[in-house]
Amino acid sequence: MDKKQIGYKLVMIIDKKDREYMVQLKPKARFSTTHGFIEHDLIAELFDGDTIMSSMSHTYRIYTPTYINYVMNIKRQAQIIYPKDAAAMLMWGDVVAGQKVLESGVGQGALSIAILRTLAGQGSLTSYEIRDDFAEQAGKIIETYFCEKVPNHTIEIRDIYEGIDGVYDRVLLDLPEPWHIIKHFKDSLANGGIVVAYLPTVPQVVKYVEELKESGMFFNIDTSELIRRPWNIEGQSVRPATWIYNHSAFLIVARKVTNSF
Repeated sequence: MDKKQIGYKLVMIIDKKDREYMVQLKPKARFSTTHGFIEHDLIAELFDGDTIMSSMSHTYRIYTPTYINYVMNIKRQAQIIYPKDAAAMLMWGDVVAGQKVLESGVGQGALSIAILRTLAGQGSLTSYEIRDDFAEQAGKIIETYFCEKVPNHTIEIRDIYEGIDGVYDRVLLDLPEPWHIIKHFKDSLANGGIVVAYLPTVPQVVKYVEELKESGMFFNIDTSELIRRPWNIEGQSVRPATWIYNHSAFLIVARKVTNSF
């Protein structure tokens, strides 16, 4: 497969020591380090994976950033949902192209990007966010990633605890008290639809799962956490990395039923 030309978009610039710099390319701008500068216009003419030399003859490689590159380099004002958890939410939530998806809250937009990538322009994502500043920042972060405003995505400034407009196939929640929303699922979650909640503490999980069961609307209620353990492999030295992506949150998945047995 032919490599794609970079153009004026977001890129990862990597030096020989594997140091990474995420840069938004702009006409007539420069990428500058202690090892010289590179004109953005020259980078834009490259193809994904090409190399280029700075004004001081230091070599850099240019890549289109991956999803993980991008979200892990976001300048954060709010905690993001980490890629290991976002991937699980999409898989256990069975999110596929063509669905009508609702999420709340938006935070930095990391999960929004993951959902929109999965939808691939088919179906729609509606994001509820109570904070104006988070909604505005997330909108910019999402637009920067896709290099355009995504037509099948809408961010609404509203409190999901007060209600949901429309009927959705999937609902993904990153809220402190999701049990207050369960009553809204009677009319706003399609029969057979799935809701996935992201909760950091055991008391929250217990309260939410008990309320799901008491509602009589859900089955296949599953609670789990994911731990990622990287390993370092250097010749015969093979050992777990010092940094372990330990507990970030519990994922609670439930499916709506028309009638209980």
